[in-house]
Amino acid sequence: MIKPYLKDEDGIIHINPFICPECGSKDDTYSAYQSLIDTVKLENPWFTEFEFINCMSCRRSIPGTLGYRYGEECKNYDDAKKIWKEKFRHLLYEWLDYDKVR
Repeated sequence: MIKPYLKDEDGIIHINPFICPECGSKDDTYSAYQSLIDTVKLENPWFTEFEFINCMSCRRSIPGTLGYRYGEECKNYDDAKKIWKEKFRHLLYEWLDYDKVR
């Protein structure tokens, strides 16, 4: 699996570890790549996501851009939590039974 990273002004590379924006877990045991382009509408935030992590703690499907904090909008954990709450938290693209998630 490719791990997102950033290079600072001194040229030092830092790998962004997974942090779940729902519960703060750092367990990214189960991650995958999948295009949802054929299954969701253009206005759905999952439309542009191709990587997801199934959080083993809260049992939510987390977009890679938020869990690893990369992309134009998500630069840090606070950004990830804000985007998660505003755009993804209410959507049900979950890998486990919905009743067990809540």
